[in-house]
Amino acid sequence: MVKIDPKIEGSIDVLIDYKNGGLTLAQTVDRFSKLTGVDASIAEQYIRELGRNNIISLDTKRKAAEKKDEPDIAG
Repeated sequence: MVKIDPKIEGSIDVLIDYKNGGLTLAQTVDRFSKLTGVDASIAEQYIRELGRNNIISLDTKRKAAEKKDEPDIAG
């Protein structure tokens, strides 16, 4: 069986929690930096590049609402 370094496993968990909206950027940078030993400024640059799964575009919601309010010309 392969042994996984707990720090590596923990850093992956931190990044997943961030992507899913469970942690703020500041929390993620702090935890990731402490687990990996990477300087906080470098960690922040890296983490800012990650996408997040819990982000909803307000523009998309606004366009959907506007389209919903338009009268049906065909009917």
